[in-house]
Amino acid sequence: MNENKKQNAVKKEGSVLFDTADLTKHAKELFGVKPEILQGALFGVDQKQMTKAQAQTYIQTFLTKEVMQ
Repeated sequence: MNENKKQNAVKKEGSVLFDTADLTKHAKELFGVKPEILQGALFGVDQKQMTKAQAQTYIQTFLTKEVMQ
């Protein structure tokens, strides 16, 4: 029964929402990118809060986008 509680706690930790301003402020420590990269990745995103996994997905999408000339 304790294993179920631990699994539930892990699931809940993965869904913790953070303010995008806080994620941007700590982008270097959390994602290894400059805050400007995260700001660019979140440009046009209307969410004020998101999980770290969501932010990481936005960063990866942003960094792999083809540059328009």
